[in-house]
Amino acid sequence: MIDRDDAASALASIDSARERSGELRRYAHAGDKLIGWGLVWLICNLCTQLIPVWGAKSWLIGVPIGIIWSMMGPGLGGGAGKGTGRYALMALAIFGFFAAIMAVAGVRDQLQANAIVSLTVATVYIVVGIWSGPRFAWIGLALAALVLFGWFGDPSHLYLWLALGGGGALIVSGLWLRRA
Repeated sequence: MIDRDDAASALASIDSARERSGELRRYAHAGDKLIGWGLVWLICNLCTQLIPVWGAKSWLIGVPIGIIWSMMGPGLGGGAGKGTGRYALMALAIFGFFAAIMAVAGVRDQLQANAIVSLTVATVYIVVGIWSGPRFAWIGLALAALVLFGWFGDPSHLYLWLALGGGGALIVSGLWLRRA
């Protein structure tokens, strides 16, 4: 017969395993989304650096592709197809947020706008990491460091930093999360 303390210990172990399993599942689902957005960052920032006349146009193509990619497959909670409408609403809210920030801050330069968006994305990953697992926070910290290093250390090549560093970091991080 199992006593009360052993039963409580067994239930605590089961609960701990369930929480860890959920965390690993969220990492795996987020990994695919990170790889998709990493490719968008890589291609669009390279295009902006190397072919400036196509820079803004590349984002008009890349962002919708990234949103569609994010809506495909399991959600971050793990359920297939769950929250698809929420992704669209979230994308609309994020677009509105950035439009408002750019208007209030008086941002007129595409380089500054890209840095603000990139730092905001990094901050979101840090906040998600606080709630959902430390790997997200590390990804956010790495992205923020790359953006700030590029902005202050080599602003003439910031798009290159964002492409190779930011996009590359998202792709590598996505692979890292998928292996979790």
